Amino acid sequence: MAPPRPRAPSARAPRQARAKATVQAIVEATGDVFGAHGFDDTTTSRVAARAGVSVGSLYQYFPDKKALIAAYFEQRVREDVELAQNVAARVTGTSPEEMLRVTTEEMVALVRRDRALYRSVVEVLPLMEQTPEVKGALAQAHALATMQLRAHPQILGDRDPELLALLLLHSVRSLLFRVIESAPDKLDDPSLCAILVGGVLGMLGLPPSKEPARDVRA
Repeated sequence: MAPPRPRAPSARAPRQARAKATVQAIVEATGDVFGAHGFDDTTTSRVAARAGVSVGSLYQYFPDKKALIAAYFEQRVREDVELAQNVAARVTGTSPEEMLRVTTEEMVALVRRDRALYRSVVEVLPLMEQTPEVKGALAQAHALATMQLRAHPQILGDRDPELLALLLLHSVRSLLFRVIESAPDKLDDPSLCAILVGGVLGMLGLPPSKEPARDVRA
């Protein structure tokens, strides 16, 4: 079954605080069920049970499974963009090596923390990346990476910062998704961060960092 298109219409928008709390519980339960069971086995009855509401109450706000998962990913995209913005603020004014180390460590920590979710995402990744929410989030991440590279002209030389940011961002993402898909136990390897940081530095033509990457845990 194909994954949902985003922004599916809901049956009713929540207006009161209690209704909003119910919707939030349903959206969070959707993420839990999707992470545990994948797209095909995520059902409205499972989500309702996880959220502690009746199926009828769920249908008051979400007409089907597609609307549920679309709402969850819309919320998740906002959270991931906020995290990327916070990381960008942290590395402003640091050395190129520190910028790359911190950014890579945070990406690894995020995937480790939500590994069950990302395992399920891998199943439908190509199609999910075509949704407007995910496209928008990736565009913002690319813009942040481009901004950081422009702040370090010693890295760029005569290279296009937008192209370089695109290659770096998607290289690390692709490698992490490959680990999740093919060898999920390796996600906990203590050398994972160091390997990724070394690869990024090599792509940029920079010498290995004198400060080893930390093994960041979720």
